[in-house]
Amino acid sequence: MKEKLTRNISLKILSIVLAAILWLVITNVDDPVKTKNFYNVPVEILNEDAIASLNQVYDIKEGETIDFTVAARRSIIENLSVSDFNVTADFSKLSDVNAVTINISCPRYGDKVTISDGLYQVMKVSLEEQAEKHFRVDVLQKGEPAKGNYVAEKTASTIVQVSGPKSKIESIAKIVVEVDVTDVVGSFRTTLQPVALDADGKEIDSSNLNFSDKNIPVNILMYKTKIIDLLVTTSGKPKEGYVLTAVDYEPKTIEVAGENAALNDIQRLEVTEDIEGISKNVEKEINLQEALGKDLILVADTPTAVVNMKVERAKTKDIVVQPRDIDVRNIPKGLEANILNTTPILIRIMGAEKDISDLTANNLKPFIDLEDYGSGTYDVGVQVGTSLYTDLLNNPTVHVQLQ
Repeated sequence: MKEKLTRNISLKILSIVLAAILWLVITNVDDPVKTKNFYNVPVEILNEDAIASLNQVYDIKEGETIDFTVAARRSIIENLSVSDFNVTADFSKLSDVNAVTINISCPRYGDKVTISDGLYQVMKVSLEEQAEKHFRVDVLQKGEPAKGNYVAEKTASTIVQVSGPKSKIESIAKIVVEVDVTDVVGSFRTTLQPVALDADGKEIDSSNLNFSDKNIPVNILMYKTKIIDLLVTTSGKPKEGYVLTAVDYEPKTIEVAGENAALNDIQRLEVTEDIEGISKNVEKEINLQEALGKDLILVADTPTAVVNMKVERAKTKDIVVQPRDIDVRNIPKGLEANILNTTPILIRIMGAEKDISDLTANNLKPFIDLEDYGSGTYDVGVQVGTSLYTDLLNNPTVHVQLQ
């Protein structure tokens, strides 16, 4: 039996070796070893509390993501994805130079997968004292609501606490939320994520900032709008010997917003300017929001109107009219009126030269008003239907009989 086992032993050994070689050749041909690259793979941080317990925070300077290459049989490589790897940095093993080794492993396939490139990599961090501060949350508006709507109030009634690296906390100028009101109609509520801004209004990277509230409630109050006329009038008179020649102002119309009741109550905004005693042109700004009062909001980029009141030295002109050319208005019912004067009436007009130069007895339009008179004989003052910017200097009267 022993002879049978040992007979041709060398051939038998050779056969086994050849079979193994053949198996290796077939295996490498059918399922060869391949490599695969992985890029920008995030590194998971372990034991962050090792730093937090020292009242410090970290900022990753290098190694937040890594690249590496693996080798494995084609049947494995083809099914590998990033999720098959554990890529970690253990902060409990942070060195004195604030660096920690990045570990790469593939639990699913174990030693069937080898890291052929990128195995020895480190994460480098900087450490800083942790700080915290409370901020009021401001609301920034993005876009414009639908036509005829106006954002009256934007409120976020939340005080948020922000913690993180001391230098970054000190660089925060304000905390904001941005609400988009583009083409919106009507009031609404929403929740938004806070954003930190520096003194230049630029957004601060918040990757290592912690907000006590990451969902800020925001209320938007929307009003309807209305376009109304603006009317600027004057009170008083210029200095003696001067006359007001024009009142120019812009804008002529304004847009206002408010609750429906307030909008229904206003048809125009009238503002009166005092010109008493002026002897030269006056230009001034009127605060329209103040003139509107608290129930309405001015919808404009600027809250003022510019008013230019022009005066010049007055000219006078004497015009003689016949009693028959004086119009009699508002004769009491059932009575007849007769002007008893038989001689011409002198009317002296004062005003700007452009306003009085063309006045004649025909276009002066003198009249008397008998609305408050009864039967009898009266001396009634003559009025004229001239420009707003002319004055009657004398007080001409006519003798009128009502019967």
